[in-house]
Amino acid sequence: MNTRRLLKATTAAAAAVAALTAGSPTAVASPAAAQAGPPTTTAPPASPASPAAAAATSVYIWATNVNVRYDGADADCVHYPSRGSCVKIVATVSRTRAEGICQHPGEEIVDGGYRNRWWTLLKLSDGTIGWVNNIYIQGGEKIAGVPDCGW
Repeated sequence: MNTRRLLKATTAAAAAVAALTAGSPTAVASPAAAQAGPPTTTAPPASPASPAAAAATSVYIWATNVNVRYDGADADCVHYPSRGSCVKIVATVSRTRAEGICQHPGEEIVDGGYRNRWWTLLKLSDGTIGWVNNIYIQGGEKIAGVPDCGW
């Protein structure tokens, strides 16, 4: 992985996080108000990109003890989220809401009869940033309203 590609991806990720932080995302509903359970098998079609779509989308992590992974210094983690390339577990969450920054394909995860290769870069309520496989996020293979990462 060359340094220019790592710098570009890291800059893009930092810009996404900065845009998220600078914006005023809508209030996040309490986790108790959200539905628990496995993700649906299909997601509604995403709406066309617009300035409003650039704001973070609230997502619900329905499972328990889900590892949130991130290592911004590792280009493989930025470009291909996986358990092997994102070995740093920055948080463990259960049945909670987070802000979906963007989603990107990575390692396919198989769990509970579901399989998914899409990962969402999240910002947790305490400001922690990290990847979670979409299998643990309510909404299907790709999460409606969460844009694809631009790298």
